[in-house]
Amino acid sequence: MLITPASTQSAPQRDNDDEAAEMAARIASGPGFWTGWLAELGRQGLLEELLAHDVIARALREAPSGHKYDRVLTAKMTVICVLVACLFPGAGYDTVLATAFGLPGLRLRPGAGAPTGPAFSQARKLLGEQVMQRIFELDAAVADADLGIGLLWKGLEVTAIDGTTMELARNGVLEGEFGTPADGARPLLRVTAHVRTATFRWIGAAIGGYHDGENALADQLQDSFTPASSISPTAASSPCTAGSASPPPAPTWPGASRTARNQSPLKTIRTLPDGSELVMLRESDGMRTRRRRETGNPQAERLPDTVARLAAFTVTARTRGGRVKTTMMRVLTTLLDHQAYPAAEIAVLYAERWQIEIAFLHLKRTVRGPRRPLRGQSPELARQEAWALLLIHNLTATAAARAAGSAGIDPGLIPFTAVLGLVRSHVAAEAPCRHCGHRPGTPLTSLNTAILRLPRHRPGRQRTSGRTTAERRTRHTEEVTYTIDITKSNLPQWDITPET
Repeated sequence: MLITPASTQSAPQRDNDDEAAEMAARIASGPGFWTGWLAELGRQGLLEELLAHDVIARALREAPSGHKYDRVLTAKMTVICVLVACLFPGAGYDTVLATAFGLPGLRLRPGAGAPTGPAFSQARKLLGEQVMQRIFELDAAVADADLGIGLLWKGLEVTAIDGTTMELARNGVLEGEFGTPADGARPLLRVTAHVRTATFRWIGAAIGGYHDGENALADQLQDSFTPASSISPTAASSPCTAGSASPPPAPTWPGASRTARNQSPLKTIRTLPDGSELVMLRESDGMRTRRRRETGNPQAERLPDTVARLAAFTVTARTRGGRVKTTMMRVLTTLLDHQAYPAAEIAVLYAERWQIEIAFLHLKRTVRGPRRPLRGQSPELARQEAWALLLIHNLTATAAARAAGSAGIDPGLIPFTAVLGLVRSHVAAEAPCRHCGHRPGTPLTSLNTAILRLPRHRPGRQRTSGRTTAERRTRHTEEVTYTIDITKSNLPQWDITPET
């Protein structure tokens, strides 16, 4: 059975004779009408140009069929409308639809009326969450190198993983699906994401409920690591992190940073010349028992022993006023060659993991708006909107990265908030003139030029957002110097020599 949004709400039905008469009038108007009409068919809006090539069509081809969309709000047009709604989160549906249907490309069939908010709501339900998730995955797979960005460490792409939450509408369905932090609080959707620290572009993401652990969601992101192309200082709550230059061997440990933090199943094999240590990870009997219980497999074998490398170091911060604070850090990595990857450089690189906090700040405060709950009233629509917000964040970061690549500068020097404002203004300006129908040409070229004219961040800039008036009275900025020292861990000694 086909489900169809009530097209009578979006456009009045017209007699066949009226449609034929209108078409005859258009044909009689001469070849100019058809030339312009065909030209519009081949044009793409700025949103589509910022996406990877043909990702919307590819995602829709992979989507399950069986739904019949309104003749105006097709599946592709519904995707565009959802993206516009997340690009302008404060706009109502009528404004969103007017903006989306003003973008280049023929969106309205001859004789069709403009859709309404209820028709868009129904189309969103038909679209579901899988299409938007797949568009995000296809677009996120584009490497920074393909955008002309080559900020690598030892030939590796630096990335980070962490999680955050987003507020949802108050209703019992969402509370039951996602959970709440306390009685009377809004339900929260949890996002764990993997980001490229050079450009703030997401590589992958996993979406769950408030009570889903970040480590469990992070386990779903293993496919976002590519062989010999990434090193990931994991932005977990513990200073013990995991770095990788290739996917972990199968069967994998259930999160290296998690096991090291919870039970520290590590023993030192030997200390290396740079002060780091080769360590052995061995699953204890208690850990195996718990894993058997959690997986429902009482016969599960013990995970294989894994050799890793531990870099333990202290970071001492000294302010100009004389305050001193020392913090102990431990980085667990699969980069075993201490000559190619010195411990001192890994310790410095660890600071890159904080870039994901800036990316989440961009996503939640700049793209979505501070403390603005998602519009979706059902779990599927809430997740659909979350994927769309991640897409809009990536579109903006991609625009900044492309402009930076064309100018040969660090993408971190380009202000994300200003770029988002330019993307919004350029999308809004794509509507044709009401009098002559003319559209602005080459919006992507115009956007790149506008981005490169922006005032740039200071090199080495520390602050990510301005202080409030109260914070200026109580929190004064001081110059800080940092000293990093490699130290020896207090792990027990491994008494069996590994065969490899």
